[in-house]
Amino acid sequence: MGKIIKSVVYSNFEAIQSIMELYKIEVFDLDCTYSKGAFWKNLPIPIVRSDIEPLDDTILKADSRNLPFENDTLHSIMFDPPFNIGGKNYKNNKEGSSIISKRFGAYASFEELKEHYKSSLIEFNRILAKNGILVFKCQDTVSGGKNHFSHLFVVQTAIELGFYPRDLFVLVANTRINPYGSVWKNQEHARKYHSYFLIFEKKPCRVDYN
Repeated sequence: MGKIIKSVVYSNFEAIQSIMELYKIEVFDLDCTYSKGAFWKNLPIPIVRSDIEPLDDTILKADSRNLPFENDTLHSIMFDPPFNIGGKNYKNNKEGSSIISKRFGAYASFEELKEHYKSSLIEFNRILAKNGILVFKCQDTVSGGKNHFSHLFVVQTAIELGFYPRDLFVLVANTRINPYGSVWKNQEHARKYHSYFLIFEKKPCRVDYN
């Protein structure tokens, strides 16, 4: 028996390498949130790389909700959308504030996040072949004094759309950027030092969660 693949990882590289080994993925067909491609350092580059705002002409310009692929044609997709809720005007906030939102992008509201996630899941279900694998990286977030457990929404929605939640990796971080650029005066929720790699397979759910 070889190395045990564990559910807790400490880098994107370790997570993706473990997923590719466990699910026999030699190379991903698509990364539709490619950005600078930091995910893929020392890993096989996905066959197709797309982004809603491509950084160079080697990256296909495409929205994850409307991808230029035929039905049932891809076998593996990586999706790493923004997770933060920054409000409508976060880009205009003063220097040193909204650091995470400005760096990685953000949604105006939780409703906007849910719309993007659900519409993307619908599109992935369309273009993935039977038993195709979707890797959805997400992180829960706090906004307006409320915890938003986005990963629960993702899992619930994926099941409703015809995905089987096959696995879950927890990525643990040693440090985190302070989203406000300063020390909180009153902390009301645990600071999140983890995110998730959710692995879905395009097939009916094998577990009854009702």
